[in-house]
Amino acid sequence: MSTLSRTDALRARFHDPDGISGSQKLMILVLSMTLYGVADIVADLVPQWEVGGLQIEVAYFAFIPVALAALLTPFWVALGCAIGEAMIADMLLGSFGGLGEIEGFLQIFVGAYVAGCLVRDPRNRRQLFVAGLALVAIDKVTSGVIDVAKVAIGIDPDAQEEAAEAFGLSDALSTVVVSEGLELLLAMVVTGVVFGGLVAMWLAPRLYGKIEPLMGLRPRDPANPPRLVGPWGVPFWLVGALGILAAAAVGIFSQWEEHFEVANPVTTLAEFEAEGAEEFAESLAWVGGLVGLVVGLGAVVLVAALRARSAAQAESARAEAAADGEDED
Repeated sequence: MSTLSRTDALRARFHDPDGISGSQKLMILVLSMTLYGVADIVADLVPQWEVGGLQIEVAYFAFIPVALAALLTPFWVALGCAIGEAMIADMLLGSFGGLGEIEGFLQIFVGAYVAGCLVRDPRNRRQLFVAGLALVAIDKVTSGVIDVAKVAIGIDPDAQEEAAEAFGLSDALSTVVVSEGLELLLAMVVTGVVFGGLVAMWLAPRLYGKIEPLMGLRPRDPANPPRLVGPWGVPFWLVGALGILAAAAVGIFSQWEEHFEVANPVTTLAEFEAEGAEEFAESLAWVGGLVGLVVGLGAVVLVAALRARSAAQAESARAEAAADGEDED
C-alpha cells in the first residue's frame, strides 16, 4: 500500500474529507474549547427560576457547538466543546470535579458530533434546528436516564425526596420519572430551541464561507458532508452507545461512592477547589471568562500566524525550485 493511500485511509477513519493539517485541527480544537468554555461560564450567571419544584434555566448555549460543528470538522469541534465543558470552565472558576467529569464530557462529545454530522448544508435552517434539538436530547435524555437509574438502584435518596416534595406522588420511581420528564421538556424548549436551534438557524448561514477560509478550510460541500461512521468503519451508533453507557457507568459509580461514603473515591481523583472559590464565584466567573477568551483566541491567532508563515515559506520554496528548473532549461 502506498504512503498516499495509507494517509487517505487514516483520514477517512477520522472523517477528514478535506485532509486538514495538524495546525488546523489545533485551531478548531482551541476555538471550540474557548468559546464553549467561556459561554458555559456566562450561562451559569444567567438567572434561574423555580416553578413548582422545577428549575427553568439555561443549561448551556447549545447554538455554539451546533454552529461550529456545522461549519467546521465535527469531530474536533465536539472534542473541543467537551474539554471546554468538563475542564476549562470549572478550572477558570477555581474548581474541578475530577474523573467524575467524564460523564458530562462523553455526553457533550457524542451530542455535538451527532449534531454536526446531521447538518449536510450549513445554510439549511431546518437541519440546523434539528441539530440543536438532537444535541440537547442526547445530553439531557442520558442525564435523565442516569438519574432514574440512581434512584432505582437506591443510591440517590436526596433526589427521591426532592421529587416527592415537589410532586407528592407515593411511588418514588414514578415521581423521579415525572420530574426528569418535565425537566427534559423544559431543557428542550429553553436550551434546545431558544438558545440552540433558533440561534444556530440565524448564525450558521451568516458565518458560512467566512469563518472557514480564516483557518484555511473549504466551506462544507452539501454533496460530501461528514458521515456518522466510527473509527475503522465501525457504525457510529455503536460507538456512541458505548460512550453513553460509559457516561452512565461513571455517573452511577460516582453516586455509589458518595452514597456509601467511600474513603478514597476513584471518581474524585484529581478533584480540587481553590480557597474562596464559592465566596467569589460571580466575580471569578467574569474574570475567568475574560481570561479564557483572551488566551484561547490568542492561541488561535498564534497558530494561524505560524501556519500562514509555514505556507508562505513553502510557497517561496516552490517558487525558487520552479525558477531553478527554468534556469536549467
